[in-house]
Amino acid sequence: SIDKYRIKRVPSGMNALEKEDSSENVAEKIVVAFDKKRTAQQNFEIGVVKFTLSPKSGLSFFIENGFVELDAQDMARFLYENSEKLDKTQIGEVLGREPDASFIKEDNVDPERGGKGFFLRVLHHYVDKMEFTGLSFDDAIRLFLSGFRLPGEAQKIDRIMEKFAERFTRQNTDVFPSADTAFILAFSVIMLNTDLHNPSIKPERRMTLESFIRNNKGISVDGGDLPEDFLTGIFNRIKEKPFSLKEDDEAREKVSKESSRDMFESLFVFEGPFGSSAEDRKREKFRKEREEMMAASEQMFKKRPSKNMSSRKLNLDSSTQLTDSVSPADVVKPMFDVTWGPLIGTLSQVLESSTNETSIALCLSGFVYSIRLASHSGMSLARNTFVNSLAKFTTLGSIKEMKSKNIECIRTLLSIAIIDGEYLGDSWSPILQCISQLGRLHLFASGLDSEDQFLQVGSPQLTKISEA
Repeated sequence: SIDKYRIKRVPSGMNALEKEDSSENVAEKIVVAFDKKRTAQQNFEIGVVKFTLSPKSGLSFFIENGFVELDAQDMARFLYENSEKLDKTQIGEVLGREPDASFIKEDNVDPERGGKGFFLRVLHHYVDKMEFTGLSFDDAIRLFLSGFRLPGEAQKIDRIMEKFAERFTRQNTDVFPSADTAFILAFSVIMLNTDLHNPSIKPERRMTLESFIRNNKGISVDGGDLPEDFLTGIFNRIKEKPFSLKEDDEAREKVSKESSRDMFESLFVFEGPFGSSAEDRKREKFRKEREEMMAASEQMFKKRPSKNMSSRKLNLDSSTQLTDSVSPADVVKPMFDVTWGPLIGTLSQVLESSTNETSIALCLSGFVYSIRLASHSGMSLARNTFVNSLAKFTTLGSIKEMKSKNIECIRTLLSIAIIDGEYLGDSWSPILQCISQLGRLHLFASGLDSEDQFLQVGSPQLTKISEA
């Protein structure tokens, strides 16, 4: 918890050396905790990619890095809690594996610990985490299918929906006389959802209410029928609102918006004699996506739970002071480590496109401070990236036209070399290349644009060298 790393007040009897040691220990704990959290987050993202490509490979990676144990119950817990982060199609494949499928290819291994039947046990534990009490039958199916995508094979669907029917019947004893009835109807509802909302099926060939009721006749105990109003309610709700994953809904909405916008532009926007540039349309889409991301981020910040600010204020008397503090140098490195990637992207984009002198000056200041922070913090990757990026903006060694902002980049790069040169390490290479290019430009300006002219007997440069 965060209380573990909360800075504590130093006793008044503590000497200066003990206070300094205490500050260093607190700062070290903060940095270590930050590094552990960042490493865990990076490993989880790697595991997500591996899981998307191969479920077994991804699960093995998660097990090796301590995110989940090789235990059927813990595996079900992991899939259930991370259903919004993991690929839902692959979750469905894991839950629908064959009854005798194992995680470990060894005999005499407990099914709960990876032996034969391991994935079936994962399915059982996963379904047992669901709560269907008081839900209507179709709403329970909707909730159940929100965490994964059903596999395409009928046998896998059978196994998954059979376990769902058992769980629903156990929690809603007054709805169905047996789990078999719930299972048959559940499978029928899945088929109904596909039939009603599959765009490849023509409207006149889709299932009607009468067909749905007729297909489910005699599925109750002893060949009895379920109430027609019960089946009618399910049919109407499925017809109005299909089963779908949130990702699919968002994708369809995005595609619909883009197609509508493209149609509007094609009908009402004059594109000129040769049509509008594809680059312009791409840039416009990028701008709109960026605005959507910013709006979504703003909403997330607004939804954060607010606490009573008065309870968070520190009521310190004038005689009471916190004698312990953390050095800014101990927290700057982890903060910069998180932000330098987006920062260099922003600075480079503005410096590339802007002609405003103020904006250019701010960007160059950002490069100076970023290189200084990275250099003094020993962050070689960030330092090399910033130096290389700034060196490219000088346009030295390229055929691009040199503008005033490129000259300012040269001045900034040389200033960094003079002030922070002893901390640049391997980053000196692009700086020396720029200095070499400047030397060549100076030779061209002096008319000595070839070695023969430079080494010609009696040349001022050669005379200076010989005198030296």
